[in-house]
Amino acid sequence: MKKAIFFDLDGTLWNALSQITISWNLTMEKYHYAYRFNLETVKSIMGLTPEETCRLLFNDKNLKDGLEIFHLLVKEEINYLSKHPGIIYENEDNVLSVLSAKYDLYVVSNSDKGYIENYLSTCNKEKYFKGHICAGDLGLAKWQNILYLKKKEKIDEVIYVGDTLKDKIESEKAHVKFIHAAYGFGNINDDSLKINNLNELILKVEEAFAENVQKKQLKC
Repeated sequence: MKKAIFFDLDGTLWNALSQITISWNLTMEKYHYAYRFNLETVKSIMGLTPEETCRLLFNDKNLKDGLEIFHLLVKEEINYLSKHPGIIYENEDNVLSVLSAKYDLYVVSNSDKGYIENYLSTCNKEKYFKGHICAGDLGLAKWQNILYLKKKEKIDEVIYVGDTLKDKIESEKAHVKFIHAAYGFGNINDDSLKINNLNELILKVEEAFAENVQKKQLKC
């Protein structure tokens, strides 16, 4: 049986809030737009699709014009992040090394094209991951991307690790187990499986997969 772990990116594998905020404001100034952003604004749109982001940030524009501005932000952001990468979480390489030796790892994000690739290359993480997909690739919602990747890679069982309530909802829609990265950007006040740091993920993944086995046995 092929088991895999799908990771969110922002607030789960790295924190690039400061870098994105700086980059976006530099871009708006460079191209003579009046929009300006602070950390809380950028944090509030983490995990949203490009379309959802535009409706919040550029609600005075139609979606087409908003997306043009957003794609400009992303283009400049990726260039900026290649020189000023986000901050990875403590002991991340060790955790990913241990998990990738036993499971297939993927990144599934609501970001635009190029963002995941930037993380993988600038932070030297390619060796841990089998692949990735984002909202900008096929224009699909996260739950659809989870199912698409699961089918494409012929994966039998998936655990999704993310930091927001939206991540949990998308996981539930895709009928996959969810682990809340409570050290990230979002709060979830329920009984979700959670980790307070990446070091806890190794044991929590084992627990989550074991729960799935128990549920299948009970059904039998």
